[in-house]
Amino acid sequence: MIHEKNGLTFIDVLISTVIIAGIASGSLMIYTSIINTLNNSSFRSEAIALLNKEIEIIKNLPYNQVGTQGGVPSGILLQDKTVSSTNNYLFNIKTTIRNIYDPFDGTLGGSPNDTAPADYKLAQMEIMCLNCNNFVPLKMTTTVAPKNLEGASDDG
Repeated sequence: MIHEKNGLTFIDVLISTVIIAGIASGSLMIYTSIINTLNNSSFRSEAIALLNKEIEIIKNLPYNQVGTQGGVPSGILLQDKTVSSTNNYLFNIKTTIRNIYDPFDGTLGGSPNDTAPADYKLAQMEIMCLNCNNFVPLKMTTTVAPKNLEGASDDG
């Protein structure tokens, strides 16, 4: 007696279900990965915009005011501050200012004698997002020099 096979067996249904579940979970992983990438791109864009704003502030300050409150060199900038972006992300910005000695114009007590060894300043800012997932902190640096050799002591 020959039996004809009508419909699907349990094994066929089980294999089909596993394949469909695999495709669905893979699609979900790809979707969440794309969403996370877009969010991280948004966080980073906001952070870069804030750092650029901070650098512009530093570059427009008189040279003798470029420094941090309570730091060396001293100045008007905060060492640590929290700011909110346009999309309500909270960022913490740490600012470090250092005097840089460049032996190009002479050395202290050398020939030629450099009586002002702090030739320019290096400003470094690090930004961290306080309410973002998987945010990698960013750093940005710039140099600030006086307008002329005498500018280190006046408002230039």
